[in-house]
Amino acid sequence: HYRKVLMNHQTQRQQAEQLCAESGITIHPYGQAWWLLGDGINRVVADLAGLTRSDLRPLKTIHR
Repeated sequence: HYRKVLMNHQTQRQQAEQLCAESGITIHPYGQAWWLLGDGINRVVADLAGLTRSDLRPLKTIHR
């Protein structure tokens, strides 16, 4: 069971890396996390596995 979970996690991580590449987002190690940088994206995530396209949308900023 553990091996299957590990393989699923690795697959999700690979899918996230592909999604980032297709979206023009670079992935940088940041301590025990990952720093995602791209056009309108500047985000730190704990894990790449499970990222979706909506996670990679630029956040709207509101100036006060």
